[in-house]
Amino acid sequence: METFKIEIQEFLAKVVEIKATSSDEAISKVCKSYKTAEIVLDYNDFVEVDFIDINSQSKNDEKNMIIKEIIEYLYLDEKKHFEELEKPENHIFKKLERLKLLTD
Repeated sequence: METFKIEIQEFLAKVVEIKATSSDEAISKVCKSYKTAEIVLDYNDFVEVDFIDINSQSKNDEKNMIIKEIIEYLYLDEKKHFEELEKPENHIFKKLERLKLLTD
């Protein structure tokens, strides 16, 4: 019989209403309240649970790796095409460029 390491991940979430002059200020206030334990999440805030075999690559990691490979494959060709067309506003290269930044 083998021994496996299985990670258990629980996701808790709570919506908090707070008065503030901006979204940034509201986030800052909630963050401070959370860090000082004025806001505490418990079993009532449970959203989902996931069980992960940490000895194997997760599907999410595999998906991200494949996405990066596809972006790299297309990036240079689309960049060349984008420049040849004098950098049109709605060219797919702009989306690839953004995806490349988000996945690096």
